[in-house]
Amino acid sequence: MRLLARRDGLFGPIRIMERQVDKARLYCIKSSVQTMALPDGVSAFGYVHAAKLLARDAQDVLLIGGGGGSLATMLARQGKSVTVIDIDPAAEHLARAYFDLDARVEWLTLDPLPYVRTSLRRFDAVIVDACDADGVAAPFDDPDVLASLIEHICPHGSLILNLVHEDGAPLRGGSLLHAFVARGYNATLYRSEDGWEGNEVLHVKKDGATDTLSVTDLERRPAQTRTYLMSLRAHTPKRSR
Repeated sequence: MRLLARRDGLFGPIRIMERQVDKARLYCIKSSVQTMALPDGVSAFGYVHAAKLLARDAQDVLLIGGGGGSLATMLARQGKSVTVIDIDPAAEHLARAYFDLDARVEWLTLDPLPYVRTSLRRFDAVIVDACDADGVAAPFDDPDVLASLIEHICPHGSLILNLVHEDGAPLRGGSLLHAFVARGYNATLYRSEDGWEGNEVLHVKKDGATDTLSVTDLERRPAQTRTYLMSLRAHTPKRSR
């Protein structure tokens, strides 16, 4: 590994590393890898590809949590309008300087919760990729906060959450899944049964199907992502009425 940059971030020291074997770049906060992007800007994380597929029908996408911005770049390359909110002042510079963030991505450095509570904008999909070692970071681990987010800024769209599952951390997706179903939402939890990635992906909608993930072009995706994507299983409880 080659160290490209080091910054003091809001949540701890940030290191930008480059893997010599394939030139993949890593955005690391403390010991946690937030982004792993190949030289073409495509993520080497399977959960990123899963989130992108779930947002395939969205045109206006809000991404809460930026990191190196690989998901934002992948969405923008599809012609989507992408807005990133990240509270860390160091994040945008690092994403643009070291991860070739697509120039069309709008990046806002601010606290996301006041923004989503007061914004007049509406989005077709909101992707929450703000994580810590325990999964999705507070306050976006609270189903009431997430439900109010849906009602306010994506009432007719999708909420997609990345839920980290690092060694020793509890699986959080199941409890969030059932909390949404109990509130009358449609929700599907995607959990991988194989591979090195433990991330769960939760898809929530006020109306409409959420078990919509279909991976049909594995050969075009990075080899590192294929086992994860092939072994994803959908858990879709019947919602409360």
